[in-house]
Amino acid sequence: MIDSIRRDIRQQWQESPLLRLGSWAIGLILLIYVLLWMDDRLALEQLEWRRAQANIAERQALAQQDYWPAMLEALENQREEALQKAWNQRTTGLAKAAVREFINGSVSDSPLGLRVRSVELAEPQLLVDGIHEMRGRFTVSTENGAAPWAWVADIERAEPALIIDSMDIRIGRKSGVAVIVEFRVLLSGIQEEQPG
Repeated sequence: MIDSIRRDIRQQWQESPLLRLGSWAIGLILLIYVLLWMDDRLALEQLEWRRAQANIAERQALAQQDYWPAMLEALENQREEALQKAWNQRTTGLAKAAVREFINGSVSDSPLGLRVRSVELAEPQLLVDGIHEMRGRFTVSTENGAAPWAWVADIERAEPALIIDSMDIRIGRKSGVAVIVEFRVLLSGIQEEQPG
């Protein structure tokens, strides 16, 4: 049976020039397709090779630069400056008490007749190794009608630093001046409490 099929195909091949032409055309199309596919594959491999070479060249250039050590040194300097301005306290409670004491002391030392109306302190958040940040807000008021700019300047110059983020001064007709200050302080030496 297979032999008869082969003979029929061979006979049709020899008798029909259109079949031969069509077969050669299909073969030629397949050959062109394979050549185009191989050309695309070669172009893709060349592109990947160039990318790999560019990545290697970029890494070698980065390795030769002194940018990263300089960046690390600058970050270390910033950390040291932050540690110098930070409040050094062992626990969160001591840090909050020290900040409250500082605010109350600065108000009582002021010749403007300031009074502390409220002090709110958030829990400290770890910024980087050894440095925490505590945000807070306090309100002071005075019966005097003038804004206490000298007192604000004294707070900004104080060491350890109390960094003022925003300040709202409200002047009432009869009630004097209320100053609402949102601030943050940097804390060092806080020992993390171990869950037990």
